[in-house]
Amino acid sequence: MKFFRSKGQSPYDPDLTALTVDQADYLRELVRRHHADRGVQVTVSGQTLRRAEGTSNLYNLAEFCRRADQSEWPGLVERHFRSLDGATGTTPDDADDVLRCAYLRLIADDAIPAGMMHGFGYVRPVATGLTEALSLDLPETVRTLDDGFVARIGLERLRAAGRANLIADPVEYDVLRGPTEGSTLYAVHGDSMFVASKALVLDEVARAVTGRELPEGGALFAVPSRGYLLFHPLAEPQVAGAVNDLAAMGLRIHQENPGPLSPRLYWWHKGEVTDLTRIDDDERSFSIVPPEELMAVMRRLAGR
Repeated sequence: MKFFRSKGQSPYDPDLTALTVDQADYLRELVRRHHADRGVQVTVSGQTLRRAEGTSNLYNLAEFCRRADQSEWPGLVERHFRSLDGATGTTPDDADDVLRCAYLRLIADDAIPAGMMHGFGYVRPVATGLTEALSLDLPETVRTLDDGFVARIGLERLRAAGRANLIADPVEYDVLRGPTEGSTLYAVHGDSMFVASKALVLDEVARAVTGRELPEGGALFAVPSRGYLLFHPLAEPQVAGAVNDLAAMGLRIHQENPGPLSPRLYWWHKGEVTDLTRIDDDERSFSIVPPEELMAVMRRLAGR
């Protein structure tokens, strides 16, 4: 079960890995110019912007730029920082208002720069490539909460409210037949910023979408971008086809859609998440390597 990405001709930037070195340098220059035009002194290096208001990560901005023509980049930079600057003014002060717009959220495990992690000690690793954080859904942007804000409201209160809000967040879904062996795949999607984050409550999502509890073996799932959650309950003999189809579909959506999250395939089992993907950065390829426990489930379903 092996999949390949084509090798690019230009070297990729070591910090903003979605872009080539030249593209990343151009983006950093646009960020400096944007602030200089407004009389704001900043330092931009690697994937980090430092200014008086604090430190920001350029990773998501780079992903948006990768999907746009370079002539559109100045506008993307302006809109990005306008949203960030507006977030401070729209963040509620009242605890009840905060809890009403709090969500558990899946973010990439490198979304918070290493130099800033000391301010986000509450976040929890989910699996390779994925981290659970808390965010506020604000009128103009989504704000990831730091330790100081979390301490003011209370971590457990925020997590409980974030989980309830995540479950209640409306989405759409399609039932698909995988092209390899006709396995049943579920594609959850929508305009919400938290569709992929519903993988954190996959048992609840599966119950709402399929009308049944997840089977004993759990489910395969992918969260390729913030607007998609793909999953397959492990209840059919066509499980090998589901592995291939979900992996291929997830990679394609990750490459083509805004808000990319993870190209990896995962296994949800009794509330635990296992990464099934092995990525070779030098070859720019990845393969699916199920652990023996999952292989036993697959063999049982296939009747072998």
